Amino acid sequence: MFRALRKFNPFSGIFFDLRKPYYYKYAQENIPCDCPLCFCPARHKREYSFVYIREDQDIMYFDVPKCASTTIRYTLFGGNNSLSLTDPQRDIQTYLKFAFVRNPWNRMVSNWKMFTTVPFRIRQLKSMTSEDVSSFEDFVRFTTRKRNHHWQPQVLFLPEALDFVGRLESFEDDFRDLCSKIGTKPERVARENAIERLPYWEYYKPSLAELVAEIYSEDIARFGYKFGESGSGS
Repeated sequence: MFRALRKFNPFSGIFFDLRKPYYYKYAQENIPCDCPLCFCPARHKREYSFVYIREDQDIMYFDVPKCASTTIRYTLFGGNNSLSLTDPQRDIQTYLKFAFVRNPWNRMVSNWKMFTTVPFRIRQLKSMTSEDVSSFEDFVRFTTRKRNHHWQPQVLFLPEALDFVGRLESFEDDFRDLCSKIGTKPERVARENAIERLPYWEYYKPSLAELVAEIYSEDIARFGYKFGESGSGS
């Protein structure tokens, strides 16, 4: 089912997969990104997909950006992107399939902070627009016009039924539970790429909160998030 076919590429002089890995192709077709400097599947860079597989532990991680994804990738997959460019070797029902999700209003604030304070992300944002979108409201409205995988709805990254869904708001407890299910030693994990800021609801006026609710209506319906709930501030 997942066997890759190969043929010779006369232009590069190397072999390449005629059939792209299933989840890489899924991301190309379903997770759009308009950023010219991005390395995601939508930009056809073939650096990674959003599904990491470890055959030795029978796990599949469905990586939702801005949901502690860097921490999880490095802790459980050693930061090895090649583990996201393979197909499952057997029926996916034999794997423990998991993901972490986040309050959508909080996730939007996190995206804004990242794209307006981290130098490389600032360059990416400038490659997408010449407008000044440094204010939170301008950034939110910009995300409705331009696409980037970091702020795409979380449901797009979850094409399969999952066995475990952790929440960023209870990350340490949920990650400990996940490690127990995997059969690995639970460890205290330091969050990567955390940025200090105010509680997310303090950045919103009512009309902007309503707009984000519209953008992420499927996430809100699926995961039951509400505006004003406390949670991680990074």
